[in-house]
Amino acid sequence: MKKLLGFILHAALLSALVPSHAQEPPSKILTIVVPTTPGTGSDIAARLMAPKLSQALGQAVVVENRTGASGTIGIGAVAKAAPDGNTILFVPNTMAMISSLYTNLTWDPVHDFAPVVRIGKMLVAAVVNPALPVETIGDFVALAKKKPGQLNYGTPGTGTPHHLRTEQLRQITDMDVVHIPYKGSAGAVTDLIGGQVQFSLFPLHSVLSMTASGKLKMLATTGDTRSQWTPNVPTFRESGIAGLNNYDWLGVFVPRATPQKTVDRLSRKLLALLDDPDIRKELLARGIIPTPGGPSELATLLSSELDEWRHVIKTAHISAE
Repeated sequence: MKKLLGFILHAALLSALVPSHAQEPPSKILTIVVPTTPGTGSDIAARLMAPKLSQALGQAVVVENRTGASGTIGIGAVAKAAPDGNTILFVPNTMAMISSLYTNLTWDPVHDFAPVVRIGKMLVAAVVNPALPVETIGDFVALAKKKPGQLNYGTPGTGTPHHLRTEQLRQITDMDVVHIPYKGSAGAVTDLIGGQVQFSLFPLHSVLSMTASGKLKMLATTGDTRSQWTPNVPTFRESGIAGLNNYDWLGVFVPRATPQKTVDRLSRKLLALLDDPDIRKELLARGIIPTPGGPSELATLLSSELDEWRHVIKTAHISAE
C-alpha cells in the first residue's frame, strides 16, 4: 500500500511540473477549400499562402480541391461547414456568376458567406488561331460581322468566366460568333491551336508561352493600361472597346455565421501575408496581381459583379442546367 501511495504521489508531482499548454489537444486543422482544379488561380494562391498562414495561425493548414458543377460543389460545401473559422473558401470570380446560372442552388453568395479578403486580380487576353487574317481585336470584330455565325469561340464550358466575358464582348460589339464549350481548358486550347475554333478569351499567363512560340496570336488584353508582360499588346479600351469586364479576381470567404472576431483575425493574418514581399513576388510570377482588400472591399466587389453578370446572363439567356 505504501508503494502504491508513493507511486501516485510521484505521478501527481510529475503532472504538476508539465506546462499546462503541453496537455492541451492540438488545434483543429484549417481547411482551405478550392472549388477549381489544380493549377488555376485560386489553387495557386491557396497553395502559395497555406504554409505561411499555418505559421501565422499556429495550426495545420491543408488545401482541398473540391471541383464540379462550375464550382458549386466546393462553394456549397463551405456554406454548410461549421462557422468556426476552420473552413475557408479561396474562390475566383465565378462566385459572382453562378447564382444567375443555376436556379436550384442550396446557397446564396451574399446571405451564406462572410467576405474575408480580396487577394488579387488576373488579366485576360484575346487570342486567335494564327492563320486567321486579323491583327487586332477590331479586325476580328469586323471579320465576325462580315461572316456572321461562321466563326467559333472555344471555352472550358458553359457559364465559365471565359464564356460569360466573351458573351459580354459579343453584346458590346454586336458580333455574331458561335460558342463551342469544352470540358476544361485543355480541349479548348488544343482546338484553338488546331483551327477548329478561331477565338478565345483566356487568363493572360495561361497563353503567354503559346503566343511567344507562335502557336497563338494575341490581339488584346483587359486592364486599364498595357500589362508589364505584354507591353506591345493593346488593351481592349485602347482598341476602342469599352465596358468589357476588366479582370478575373480571387477572394476568400467563410460561412456567414462565423463570429466577427474570427473573421477579423483571419482577415488580418491574410492581409499581412499579402504584404509579404515573397508572397507578392510569387503571385506576380504566376500572373496574379496582388490587390489586398478587407471584408468591405470584397463585399463591394462581389455586389457590383453580381449585378454585372446577372445582366449579361439574362440578356444572353444562358443557363448551366
